[in-house]
Amino acid sequence: MTAHIADGMQLERGLLSDQIYDQLKAMIKDGQLLPGEQVVESKLARSFGVSQAPVREALKRLAHDGLITHVRHHGNFVTEFSQHEAEQARVARVALEAVGARVACTRVTPEMRASLLSIVDAMHAAADRDDIADFRENDFRFHRMVIESSGNVYLPRMWDIVEPSLRSMHVLSDPMYEGDWHVIAESHRKLLDVLEEGDVEAAVDAFMNHALGLSSKPERPSLPALDRLIERAARPAD
Repeated sequence: MTAHIADGMQLERGLLSDQIYDQLKAMIKDGQLLPGEQVVESKLARSFGVSQAPVREALKRLAHDGLITHVRHHGNFVTEFSQHEAEQARVARVALEAVGARVACTRVTPEMRASLLSIVDAMHAAADRDDIADFRENDFRFHRMVIESSGNVYLPRMWDIVEPSLRSMHVLSDPMYEGDWHVIAESHRKLLDVLEEGDVEAAVDAFMNHALGLSSKPERPSLPALDRLIERAARPAD
């Protein structure tokens, strides 16, 4: 797939390695580049119409982010995640969601509220169409927007590192889910409601329960449930 992944893409003026990095990262997050898929530096360079130097730099940055794995004598591959690694990613996600909710609880603006509500509406529309791929994208958009609203420049970067494993293991919006997708959409409206209420501890509990998959039977306080997840994630991989 490497030979044509950049077909039709235009690079603007500016630092080429930054643009290539952004485009490849987006393709990994969107599933256009799949876990385990090889990405060949020379083919990418031809596709982008550039030398190999900016491609090499972009791939090094993606490897630093954990999105690309370099295998000596074999090349670069989109990182694959084991079930054990997915459990660890879930722990990181819960922690990020908790911090994001704690900060966002005091920063909900009318514009942010309107944006989050539009995402919830888009989730309902996707559920009506039985378009789970679009539903999933809006699910990720919702949670990233809350993280971004923190105003902390590092939290979105940390989310970007965790997100590929969440996608790979279907931690958000699992396509195998057999329940009512509208219920899942409405759970996000409830998350927005609790943010607007301004009760920081309630917001943290709500987002942690949601991230732990306990929205239908929330635990308050939520820390014992997080401790159980941490214990599972700490067990040695099989």
